[in-house]
Formats: sequence, C-alpha cells, structure tokens
Amino acid sequence: MKKHICLFAAALTISLTACSTDHKKIDGNGGVTGYETEALPDGGFAQHERIPGLNPDDADYGTLAAHVVHFDFDSFTVRVSERPKLEFIAKWLAANPGVKLVIAGHTDSRGTVQYNVALGERRALATRDYLLGLGADAAVLTTISYGKEHPARHGENEGAWAANRRAEFGVAR
Repeated sequence: MKKHICLFAAALTISLTACSTDHKKIDGNGGVTGYETEALPDGGFAQHERIPGLNPDDADYGTLAAHVVHFDFDSFTVRVSERPKLEFIAKWLAANPGVKLVIAGHTDSRGTVQYNVALGERRALATRDYLLGLGADAAVLTTISYGKEHPARHGENEGAWAANRRAEFGVAR
C-alpha cells in the first residue's frame, strides 16, 4: 500500500509540474503540440498578456456564441472538428478592427477548483495560440479561466460535462 501511495505522489508531482508551464507550440499544421516556450510559425512567441483595463465579465459573449470551441475530457488540445470555428473567428477579427477578444476557458464540474482553473486556462491559451497561428493579432486577445464556475449546462452527466468543456469568446470594443 505504501508503495502505491509513493507512486501516486510521484505521478501527481510530475503531472502538476507539467501543468505549470506557460506556453504552447504551434506545429506547421496549426495544431497545438504541447507546452513549450517556442517560436510561432510567424517568428513571434506564444506569450500570454492581459489587456489593461478590460474586464472579461463585461464582454459580449453572445456575438460569437455559435463558435464555442469544445474539448475532450481532461484535454486542452484543439480538436480537428473545432478548427473551422477558429478559422471563422480569425477572419472575423481581421474584418472587425478595433475589437478586443476575451477567450474564456471552462471545464466540467469534475475535479478540484484549482485543477479546473488551471485546465480552463490551458484551454483558453491553446485557443489563443491557435488563433495566433492563423494570424490573429496578439494585442487584441486576452484569456481568462472560469474553471467550473460558469457552466453552460447544469447536470452531472456526460451531456452536461461535454457542453461545459469549452472556450468561448467575448467581444469588447
């Protein structure tokens, strides 16, 4: 029993260490390959900066509600099926200069508050980094994690959990 606890503690330490990194790398196909401090295809770096004076809670989350990006359980990898939504948003941003975009990461209700806030942040950053790979301007993007605190759908079942594992977009002018 003691051996199992030690193995569990070691695995937990490794996974938490892996979760504490700040940046993702975008591969040549626009896919997120994991957390690394690497250059993006355009030569920039995937750095996370908040937009001063922008309150994410004041953004309009209705404008781009049809383009919410969903994630698999315990994952922050942008699904191939969700990429067209991000392509639309990148084009929408280019056609709407002067807007700022809040990318809000969310999780389902399973897991601790701390774990879900971290996972929501990784989802928001993966979404942001994907948009950067599509040519979006980093200066108009900001991220926030709500973890499990703002569910899209209430319930403790797979349908509700799947609906809540998402990144959504708030428009601020």
